[in-house]
Amino acid sequence: MFSKKKSYIYWKRYPIAMKNTLLFLCFFFIFISCNKADVSIDTDEENELTLLEVASNYANKASWIERSEMKSRNGNAMGYGVYLNPNSKKLAIFLDGGGACFNGFTCNNNRDSYSKDDFLNRIASENALIINRNSDKNQFKDWNFVFVPYATGDVHSGSNVSANVPNAGPENQKMVGYNNFTLVLKDLKSYFETNGGITEIVFMGSSAGGFGVLSNTLQLADIVAKNIPTTVIVDAGQIFMDEMLLTSCLANEWETLWNFNSFLPEDLDQTVQKTYNYNIQKIYEYLSVKLPDFNFGFLSYYEDATNRGFYSFGQNECAYFPSRIVSGEAFKKGLLDLKTTVLDDLENWKVFYVNGESHTFLSDENLDQTVNNTSLNDWMAQLRKGNALNVAD
Repeated sequence: MFSKKKSYIYWKRYPIAMKNTLLFLCFFFIFISCNKADVSIDTDEENELTLLEVASNYANKASWIERSEMKSRNGNAMGYGVYLNPNSKKLAIFLDGGGACFNGFTCNNNRDSYSKDDFLNRIASENALIINRNSDKNQFKDWNFVFVPYATGDVHSGSNVSANVPNAGPENQKMVGYNNFTLVLKDLKSYFETNGGITEIVFMGSSAGGFGVLSNTLQLADIVAKNIPTTVIVDAGQIFMDEMLLTSCLANEWETLWNFNSFLPEDLDQTVQKTYNYNIQKIYEYLSVKLPDFNFGFLSYYEDATNRGFYSFGQNECAYFPSRIVSGEAFKKGLLDLKTTVLDDLENWKVFYVNGESHTFLSDENLDQTVNNTSLNDWMAQLRKGNALNVAD
């Protein structure tokens, strides 16, 4: 994660009493695992391809769509990856994960740029079932697939073009993940309007991408998903109701630094009926009310060690560096509280809760995590049909 020199400098900053905490966080702030897979890839080096050009010349091959308007947090241009199948009118969109940037430590463990080479290397080594075009187990095997990389530090949710990160964090960061995704959606809208439309959408993301799915579903609905059967899957993107986890200082820090107002609708308070402490907590109910025909799925391990690390920065009035880690017991309690106080009252939200400290689900090569004799792959298929049940260990 760090170079040897930088690691030594940061290690000396922290008191001995905090070093076990630091080691825990270093271990668990991880990206979705990558493994070897066979893929064909576009290697065009010269032009900024359009989706129509990719469909015509690189059908069913991993291709990079460079967009100079899309920015990583260091200011470099970035883009997104696609597999386009001109014979399919179904669309799967995946928002990638990879930590968050809201203080010096978290930013040092978070990517600040993403290039075509990064994408092609990732795809060449990826073994997740959802992106395996050779497996009959993959229900998205023949779909159009869009991979949205993550290099903005804002869980795909920001619109802050000049962010100064507190607690020894970097300055003048482009935390514009929400704006970037708007550009992706506009490209998709143009392509599918020309290519015969869309008959089904699955919108999913893991870790930071899971949070990003929550914040971006409204613009997805507005730009490309009107009157289209749509399933939304949030993997390890937990926005808690429990004030012991989502503390006021942490909620305010995220909302201010990343400028969450970009995705919060004007009629938010007029739409939700329950009482919440922070605006970001209202998103579950708002999405359910405004998009009653969408199917929403929420995936989480009860003791997710990675996100326990992130929520630890809200403890002790956001004292930096945290002196203790949120316990697995407290995290599980927060998940059960979220289900019983909010999600159980929303007919089109279903949960898939599993025991353990693992972080994400969608990176699995088989999606065979099983609860009550139901595998995740089967549960996702049921969710698409609108007949999934709450499944929990």
